[in-house]
Amino acid sequence: MRIPHLFISISFLLAILLISCTSDSTENSIKINSESRLLKSSGVDSANIYFQQGIKEKDPEKMLLSFQKGMAKADRKEDTISLYLLDGIIYSRKRQKNYDSTLDYTDSLIYTAKLQKNTYFVALAYYRKASVFQALNNSEEAYRNYYKSRDLFLQIGDSLRAGQRSLEMANAQSRMSDYYGSQENATNALKLLLKVKDSAYINSAYNVIAMSYRERGFYDDALKEYKNALRYSISKEDSLSFLNNIALVYRDKGNYSSSLSIFQSVLEQKEVADENSQARFIDNYAYTRWMQDSNALVLDELNTALALRLKTKDLNGLTASYEHLSSYFQKSKPDLALDYAFKWLEIARENSSKTSELNALKRIINYSPEEGSKIFTNSFIKLNDSIKQANINAKNTFAKVKFDEEQKLQEILGLEKRNNQQHIEAQQQRDRIIIISLIAAVITLIAAFLLYYFKQRHKKDKIREVYNTETRISKKIHDELANDIYNVMGRLEPLANTEVLDSLENIYTRTRDISRENNEINTSNSYEEDLIANLSNSSSKNTKLIVTGQEDILWANISREKKIVIYRVLQELLVNMKKHSTASLVAIRFIAKSKKVEIRYSDNGKGFDLQNKIPGNGIKNVENRIHSTNGSINFESEEGKGLKVNIQIPV
Repeated sequence: MRIPHLFISISFLLAILLISCTSDSTENSIKINSESRLLKSSGVDSANIYFQQGIKEKDPEKMLLSFQKGMAKADRKEDTISLYLLDGIIYSRKRQKNYDSTLDYTDSLIYTAKLQKNTYFVALAYYRKASVFQALNNSEEAYRNYYKSRDLFLQIGDSLRAGQRSLEMANAQSRMSDYYGSQENATNALKLLLKVKDSAYINSAYNVIAMSYRERGFYDDALKEYKNALRYSISKEDSLSFLNNIALVYRDKGNYSSSLSIFQSVLEQKEVADENSQARFIDNYAYTRWMQDSNALVLDELNTALALRLKTKDLNGLTASYEHLSSYFQKSKPDLALDYAFKWLEIARENSSKTSELNALKRIINYSPEEGSKIFTNSFIKLNDSIKQANINAKNTFAKVKFDEEQKLQEILGLEKRNNQQHIEAQQQRDRIIIISLIAAVITLIAAFLLYYFKQRHKKDKIREVYNTETRISKKIHDELANDIYNVMGRLEPLANTEVLDSLENIYTRTRDISRENNEINTSNSYEEDLIANLSNSSSKNTKLIVTGQEDILWANISREKKIVIYRVLQELLVNMKKHSTASLVAIRFIAKSKKVEIRYSDNGKGFDLQNKIPGNGIKNVENRIHSTNGSINFESEEGKGLKVNIQIPV
């Protein structure tokens, strides 16, 4: 699944050359986040409302309150909105500089995202955690969490954010003076960022690489990379910053004319930049002029830059200003140079810049009287040793972090391999069980089919047997019994009286009726016509018979056995009507339905009490015949209200 774009508040520092992103940009990116992703659950309206309220607030306290109310409504295990709310709480807490609470919530976001199996938010949580440690100047822990975030983004194929995290790792190493490691990670970041063609981060990656070259004295390489950064610049302000850096490298090489030429072009456009950048351009230009010519009148420019930096409280800029002013007065006013060196030291300590503090101490030692310099010499030695040890520790720490994370990855891969093997074996076992189950199911289905088939076949055979028996009896009655009665009548006619002869004739007529009722049924193409004719013959002369709907029935689709049942059942109903009812009207309606035929019989005869009357053989025969076809039959009748029968036979 493709992970959609989510807001990311970037907080990294490109040494003293680039400024960090502001909280406003983070706030805007939260709004983008809320609009660019779809929530997983539709049942989180109230939580979503609180989230929307929170991202509209500017006051971090009100923002936090909205997000917390939303969390009270959301289900951490199920609702994706809980991830957004936790991220909003992290943002609010960080704006309040409540870093301990922020770290707790980043752990909560990691737990919740893992619970929901959302790798994107796990990676995002590690990034948030890293940014907090960076705010606390703990570059080692920042690096560790950037590393975890980077690897997770790589797992989900997010090259952009993986590249950004690699770049932040490089900055963390640069702050700890691990320039080689910084260059390596910045180069890795560049490879990822070039895939997605994000110019803003590409120019930052080139800038970090250039800075690592410059810090190690590889000025030509630094120039090349700064120019690459300039090529990918996306704003006038960035372009001026990169030009400033290029001018500084030329100054490092002693090429003051090229450096000053670039500084002049930058100063002509300095209004584009903010006050900190303007101060940097003015200060660097003036100091470069002084380095080229120690008699150059640049004090006004140096003081202008200092005033701007004091106004904006730019600690990095003030460090540079006091260093430059101390150097400027080194020969002409040593006491003033020493005063600026002390201010330099004070700002360096306030800014937690060990390298600047060391350089300031070095300057103070050089300018101080011999007795006073001993105190600062001891501080210098201790700090110098501390920095060297810190650099060694930093390199070892970064290497150890990398090694530990790679080891964890190997362990995870090994565990995944074992799990995959176990999964394959389990899957094979499940497959065997499934195959056996399928075979058993097939056998069961075949057995059920055969049972059903033979059961249906038995029913058909039974219907045929009944039909054949009826037909055979009918033939015997017609061919033997009826003929014998007729012969007896002929012989007795001269001898017997009229009453006896009438009785014999009545017996003869009934015998012929029984024979006709049970004679052979034609189930071929003329079945419909024969059925109607039989129904007409079966009703009495004083009864009007109405038959409808028979033409709608697809008789060709009905089996021979069911045609026989329909024939006999309707015949039985009409015979019973003629014997027991005084009906003057009989209606039979055929209705074609999906997969069944419905037959509705009704008459206006005297009817009978279904509750109290014991069913006779006629009704039992009708029921047995219908049930033999898996059909259903229902009787409705009351004394004096006729009879209704509803028959349904599956086809």
